[in-house]
Amino acid sequence: MRFAALFPGQLSEKPGMGGALAARHDFCAAFFDEVSRRSGVDVAATFFGAGAPSLHDDLPAQVGVFAVSIAALDALERGHGLAPSAAAGYSLGTYAAFVAAGCLDRWAALDVLLEAQRLLDEERRASAADPGGMGFVIGLPRVAVEAALVGTEVSIGNENAAQQFVLTGGARAVAAAIEGLRPKALRAEMLPVTQNMHAPRLAELARRLRSRFEGKTAVREPRGHLYAPMLGRRVSSLGELSSVLYGQLARPSLWAQTLAAMGADGYSSFAEVGPGDVLTKLLRWTLREAKGHVVESPATAASFASAVSAAAAADPAASAGREAASRA
Repeated sequence: MRFAALFPGQLSEKPGMGGALAARHDFCAAFFDEVSRRSGVDVAATFFGAGAPSLHDDLPAQVGVFAVSIAALDALERGHGLAPSAAAGYSLGTYAAFVAAGCLDRWAALDVLLEAQRLLDEERRASAADPGGMGFVIGLPRVAVEAALVGTEVSIGNENAAQQFVLTGGARAVAAAIEGLRPKALRAEMLPVTQNMHAPRLAELARRLRSRFEGKTAVREPRGHLYAPMLGRRVSSLGELSSVLYGQLARPSLWAQTLAAMGADGYSSFAEVGPGDVLTKLLRWTLREAKGHVVESPATAASFASAVSAAAAADPAASAGREAASRA
């Protein structure tokens, strides 16, 4: 049975993540050690057990979510012989999705992540007088949210579902927009981040990120299907791969549209590979009939593998046909 892997982004980090993977699989423990060495973030000390107070800081959070996502992917592939036919990443999850699709080596993906965060730190210091911020709005249609943002520097950074949006821009402007939308929405709150991801003001940062790696980092055609929220659809060329890899920080994330495109291409089984269940919950808002599974530990990887085996046994002909289609 073919399935699509969804990779979470920042704010999915949590205490304890990765600990069970390291305890069960030596290859996961070795991977975490190498990530720690290359990034300067001690994965075990920061996230295992009760976790460290710094686990929600930008760099540890981004490194940790990436590391646990790739380790969970390894647990599926090396522990159960399961590899996704398609992949999509939510914001930061883009880097893990590129690895899952075979477009980037994992260490190259980590290098891009680390450089992107370094540039974001520079941007934050340079914008200290007007720091970035993000907030979310639930329960209003896009047209109503856009109308409230006219004449402001705030824009929609993420479209998570038909009536779920993340706003991005200067922190004060986002806070003002959230305050204005709160009486009309089911819920509207600021997010605990100090960056304004997917905002037009990061266009120069994206250009610098591209110039740092383009021509030096090998980006390959996907071995399966790679979907990009920046495009809201499946990536169709090497040129688009590079544009997504380096440019998605400064472009809106069309997550709901991406899920719809995956559903239109026949994907109905999804695994959220990495910490948490945020994407599994969002899946239900766009693809009502899809089945979502969380894969973040040895136990959840084994449970998903059992579900795949049961589905294949129940309908082997359909499973074989879908697998053949996924290779086309």
